[in-house]
Amino acid sequence: MIPREYIFENLKDTSILKDFQCGISSMDAFIQDGLDLSIQNHYCNAYIVRENRKDAEILALFALSFDSLDLDVDDKSEMLSGVSNAGIPQLTDNYKDVFLNKSHYPALEIAYLAVTKNMRYNGLGRIIIESIVQRAQEQELAGCQFLTVEALNADEYSAVGFYDKCNFSACELPDPNKGTLRMFRTLYPMVK
Repeated sequence: MIPREYIFENLKDTSILKDFQCGISSMDAFIQDGLDLSIQNHYCNAYIVRENRKDAEILALFALSFDSLDLDVDDKSEMLSGVSNAGIPQLTDNYKDVFLNKSHYPALEIAYLAVTKNMRYNGLGRIIIESIVQRAQEQELAGCQFLTVEALNADEYSAVGFYDKCNFSACELPDPNKGTLRMFRTLYPMVK
């Protein structure tokens, strides 16, 4: 459940983001010059986050798109043994072998997540992640087992530590030439 002090709204007009800045130059440039094109071309749906009061400023924005997660034998082994942060998926006994023999899994991607520089490091990002998880679990449109993200991993800023704290695990080795690290999280973890 989204805490009462925040509301999430579908972003229809990116011009309202003209004053939004997260303080990371590459992300701010994308917000001003690339986000609108991504939305118009159905790459993602974007949402803004505000305090629950009239005329509140935009505190964060995020975008979601459908994805597919490829897991290799090592990823599956780490996940099922509990070594991975991603969580052990809830699997019935008769589905476990089917799950392990798959190579592609349905996922929801956090295509973009930015919190205004005045609100960073106060827990809003984690609230957004947990709200995305909750909504993904409640949606009935399609099957979805994982949440994925290409976490920014650049000299200017790295989001890998943030996603790690939000129970994501890397599903690839860091590549200094790529600028992001692909990470995933189980949407339906086994209750311990």
